[in-house]
Amino acid sequence: MEEYLLLIVKCFFFYFVIIVALRIMGKREIGELSIFDIVIYLVMSELLALSLNDGHATIMKSLVPLVTLAALQILVSKLIMKSAKFRSLIDGEPVILIYHGIIDQQAMRKERYNIDDLMLQLRNKEIGTPEEVAFAILETNGKLSVLKANDNKMKYPIPLIQDGELDVSLLALIHLKKEDIEKEMKRQQIEKIEDVFLCLYQKNGFYFLKKSILTPKMRR
Repeated sequence: MEEYLLLIVKCFFFYFVIIVALRIMGKREIGELSIFDIVIYLVMSELLALSLNDGHATIMKSLVPLVTLAALQILVSKLIMKSAKFRSLIDGEPVILIYHGIIDQQAMRKERYNIDDLMLQLRNKEIGTPEEVAFAILETNGKLSVLKANDNKMKYPIPLIQDGELDVSLLALIHLKKEDIEKEMKRQQIEKIEDVFLCLYQKNGFYFLKKSILTPKMRR
């Protein structure tokens, strides 16, 4: 009887521990989980299962690995926020499968994405042919994002600058130079690339969003 009571106490305890850990690690929908997130959650659930199956394991002994994993996930999340290279290593990079109506067959083979999958995703978005698509991007979470040709404002859908880091490889791909961006930055009175939170390449020019320490609520 005592063993069953301990099991019940463990279930209640770890139920709230997991909830608190997930709240601390951040709110993300299941479809938005990265590979690293999925691995962390699977390992946490496995550790919990082992703890519940082992009647002799103390709560503290089971709690230590769970707290360690939660701390690791928070640390990696902060590194991902600060470094684009580290983010690319952990989460991967979005891949453009359709570029102005043209299917990138090499990219599809590399991502093991077949034509049936692609056409299914397009039909789900009420698109019948790739010619109606400006960009179809396979996101890092496995979802396919589609920008229609008619309402598309972008010349290129991937940000050129993210949190002060310029993606030089993208510039070569879309035939731009760093000087082109710096010239427009100067016109918009932005001193350096490190001051830019986001830069997008649109049909009407570059879109810049400067870094700010103020939140929308603080500005009111």
